[in-house]
Amino acid sequence: MIIVNSPIMQSKIQTILESMESPSFTFVKKDGIRLYFETSEQDTELACKIAKAEIKKDPMAGAIMFTVKSEEYI
Repeated sequence: MIIVNSPIMQSKIQTILESMESPSFTFVKKDGIRLYFETSEQDTELACKIAKAEIKKDPMAGAIMFTVKSEEYI
């Protein structure tokens, strides 16, 4: 599981990650600014890097502050 922390643009981040096919990300829940995703990638650190890179491809990413962490670091 990975966690994306972002106070704004949460629905856009959710759409970006859920549209990915490899690895796949499935939205689990929202808790405040935290968005929880299950991933098909076994290496959660790699999944975090992939998710962050994919979010940064979107033009809105330059305007928001967000972090992507694996569950064990929260």
